[in-house]
Amino acid sequence: MMPLWTKDGQKHAVTLLQVQDCHVLKYTPKEDHNGKIAALTVGGKTVSRFYKPDSRLEFYRDLGLPPKQIHKIFHVTDNAVIKPGTPLYAAHFRPGQYVDVTAKTIGKGFQGVMKRWGFKGQPASHGQTKTHRRPGAISTGDIARVWPGTKMPGRMGNQNRTVYGLKVWRVNTKHNIIYVNGSVPGHKNCLVKIKDSTLPAYKDSCKNLPFPTYFPDGDEEELPEDLFDESVWQPSEPSITFA
Repeated sequence: MMPLWTKDGQKHAVTLLQVQDCHVLKYTPKEDHNGKIAALTVGGKTVSRFYKPDSRLEFYRDLGLPPKQIHKIFHVTDNAVIKPGTPLYAAHFRPGQYVDVTAKTIGKGFQGVMKRWGFKGQPASHGQTKTHRRPGAISTGDIARVWPGTKMPGRMGNQNRTVYGLKVWRVNTKHNIIYVNGSVPGHKNCLVKIKDSTLPAYKDSCKNLPFPTYFPDGDEEELPEDLFDESVWQPSEPSITFA
């Protein structure tokens, strides 16, 4: 993470996400997916060809791409289909729009109720013996059962979580880096899934987005190295102005 300032002097913490070796692998029509909407399978982060089954290597060989570490499915409309083998860039997103980020949280192992659920714990004295961090009673004698979903000790973290409505402050087209507001799930250098925000309030937050994606050799003009939101203070601008 790093700090970023807006023109009104507010400081924001942003997370840097790099789009690295992302390619469209497969198009699935809605008849073969769920009957409602089509889907694109996208692969990210190139890995070694060793210890991969022949069927998987043949699939990548037909596309002319190296094997990928992770595959993710994105729902698209019929007019937003991208040809398999097309690379994806950070310029697919533009400053000012909002995105949803999904990743696997950091695994904490087996933890007690105080760390896992934030329980207060039991008194440190007044007759308490070896129960200071234990949950206490989990039911009554009349019920004589444990209700499903009761907060108890167990494995913490290592689950897929989605953060909704993160604003894109800046996009670096040279190194394919996206600067999103706040924090995202997962540890450093983990793999995340980024998509347009599904929140109704942010559905039409940004106009003139590249459709269906950004093509560097297309008809669009060459983009500058850095794209900033209109409210972001840029390092090249003066910090103090005199009337």
